[in-house]
Amino acid sequence: MSNAAAVSAMRIVAAGVIAAALGVQAWADLTYGTFTWAQLPGYFTPLAALVAVVALVAAAIVGPDEPRWVALLRVNAATYGVITGAVYWYLLAGVATPVYPWANMVLHGGAGALLVADWLLIGKPVRLPMRTLWTVLVVPAGWIGYLLVRATLDGWVPYPFLDPARGASTVAATIAVIAGIGLAVAAILHLAIVLRPLRDESPKHSGTVAVRTPRASRR
Repeated sequence: MSNAAAVSAMRIVAAGVIAAALGVQAWADLTYGTFTWAQLPGYFTPLAALVAVVALVAAAIVGPDEPRWVALLRVNAATYGVITGAVYWYLLAGVATPVYPWANMVLHGGAGALLVADWLLIGKPVRLPMRTLWTVLVVPAGWIGYLLVRATLDGWVPYPFLDPARGASTVAATIAVIAGIGLAVAAILHLAIVLRPLRDESPKHSGTVAVRTPRASRR
C-alpha cells in the first residue's frame, strides 16, 4: 500500500469513528436525556462533527493533490473541532453528564485534535491566502441564523450562554467573542502551515543512469 493510500484509509477510519461517536451520542441523548429530534439541529457539536466527517472523506477521496476547497474544508473543520472542545470544557462540562464518555471525548476534543494533526502534519502543505479566512464563519453564521429564527418561533435555545434572558447585548457579546476566537484559531492554522517545509512528492529516481549504446551499422 502506498503512502497516499494509507493516509486515505486512516482518514476514512477517523471519519468512521467520529460518525460512530455522533450516532452513539445522539442515541444516548434521545434515549436517556430530554432531547428531541427537533432539537438536535440546534446544537453545534453535531454540526461540527458532520463537517469533520465530510472533510476527512473528501480529503481521502481526492488524495494528496487536493483542490483549494478541500483544504478550506479541512482547516475550517479543524477550527470547529477546536472551538467545540474549548467551549464545552470551559462552559458546559460542569453541567454535562455524558452516558458514553468515549463518544463525548471524541466529539469534544478527540475530533478536533485529530483534524488539527491531519491539517498540520499529513500530506502536502497547502498555503491558503488569508483572504479565505472569512469562510470559517459560513457554517456558524448559518447555525446562528437558524437559532434566531427558531427562537422567535418557540423560544428554545440549545446553550445557556445563548439564553435571551441574559439580555440581547450579553448574548451578542458572547457570540462575538466566540466568533473572534474562531477567527483567531483559523488564522493560526492558516499561518502554521507556512512553517511546514514543501516536500517533493515526485518519485525519486535511482542514481543509475541508463546508457544507450549505438546500434552496429549494417553493411
